[in-house]
Amino acid sequence: MAPSPDWWLNVARDKKSSASAFDLSSYYLTTASLRSLTIDGVIHIIIQQFTHMSSERSSLTKADVDRANLLEAELMGFDQGNITEPAREYNSQSSNTMQENGVDLQKVFAGNVRKVMQDNVKRKGDKEILNRVLKEIEMISAKRMSEGLNQWNFSFGVFNCFFIVYIFGAHPEHLWVVYLVEGMYMIPRKFYNMWHAKPLNQALYYLDFCWCMNFTAFALILLLVFSGVVAHDEGLVSDVARKSFFNAMMGVACGTLMGANIVLPFVACMFHDVNTMTGLFIHLMPPMVMYTFMWHSAEIKEHWPYIFHLTYLEGLKYFPEEGIFFTPGDGLDSVAGSSVALYFLWWIPYVCFQLLVGIDLPKKIKDDGTPAKPVWDTVFHSTMRQGLCITLGKVFRGRSKKDSIALCMENDFDLIDFFIYMICHLIAAMAAFYLIGYPCFVSQEFHLFMIIFVTWLVVARGAKRYTYYTTKMYARVLRQHFADHFS
Repeated sequence: MAPSPDWWLNVARDKKSSASAFDLSSYYLTTASLRSLTIDGVIHIIIQQFTHMSSERSSLTKADVDRANLLEAELMGFDQGNITEPAREYNSQSSNTMQENGVDLQKVFAGNVRKVMQDNVKRKGDKEILNRVLKEIEMISAKRMSEGLNQWNFSFGVFNCFFIVYIFGAHPEHLWVVYLVEGMYMIPRKFYNMWHAKPLNQALYYLDFCWCMNFTAFALILLLVFSGVVAHDEGLVSDVARKSFFNAMMGVACGTLMGANIVLPFVACMFHDVNTMTGLFIHLMPPMVMYTFMWHSAEIKEHWPYIFHLTYLEGLKYFPEEGIFFTPGDGLDSVAGSSVALYFLWWIPYVCFQLLVGIDLPKKIKDDGTPAKPVWDTVFHSTMRQGLCITLGKVFRGRSKKDSIALCMENDFDLIDFFIYMICHLIAAMAAFYLIGYPCFVSQEFHLFMIIFVTWLVVARGAKRYTYYTTKMYARVLRQHFADHFS
């Protein structure tokens, strides 16, 4: 607790009982402990000194007035040993005026001291705000560093992209090896990060369609490698099974996964971020690998004859004999038929999982109104929170934006929202099989164009994110953090 002004006044008088009022003022204002006093406390001391001084002396001498001006100049930031000309002129003018009346001197000097002390308080407040700003910037930087934003991760990410492009162009027959090896590192690494994600565990994201299709591709490639290299039994996987697997993965990779690169905004090229790069990896690498199998099959058979037969490529057909429209489960000897069947092999179990367990996992409020402690998140809930809930609510349900935002805050989406989401997912997947997959199947040029186009698209998204990091992120975060102060 700071001492009272009267206490300081008594101490100062005992210490310098023979000093003039201005000596005492200098003593108070140059004492380090005085910083704990308020502005009114300082003014109180000075006024009492002038009152005590006036009872002892009938008038103020010019020397006292000059010393008062020097003290005021010192408070304003001037050096007593080297006062600038403006300060000297100010002191000279003030001396003539204040010398005429001691009461005026008290008022003017007290007012000047109050102003100087207020300026000091303002400067102190500005310093505290600046320290808070710097601390907030350091916290933002630390968060980005924890996400992998450093020169080593960035350099490795850039180098890896160049490496993949080089293999794709110069040695397409080996691209599947790169896909397999890098996937065995990146996917477990991302799973570790998802498992430790806050506030909700994101491990269940791996149940989404794109992840499951990549897991299927890895399992098929490993099975073929085992049968041809380890077991030396090429008949372990029959040609009929090989053809069916190829048909299914062809439609999924060049249809649904290729289209996902276009419609999903989070698929971006962020060289430093293993989570984002893994998301890009599972969406872009399968169409690239399938391109090598479709249009460089001779080189692959030459270098890997015991793993990939590819003897069935000449007889492949995209649509079944029934026509371009068929019932799911029919036309399994075609690319479209096998792809649609594989899609429903994922869609039906995923819907059952959400209906039985998943849709309630991230909820913050239980059905009985009591608070819940959610642990798990799902791709459905994450996608809805990113703005899809507002769009679906407006288009299909007539729901206000405010109500949709409230649902997002609580992760409280109902079954109607879920079925609208899954039907839209189904329609988008089927459309991709027809609008993207089929042209890629019949035209090497279109297939290559789509790879180049989606590569440009994901690079542009990454560039936009990096531009935000370097130009707008700090200003936006600081404005949000100090909104009350700025207003």
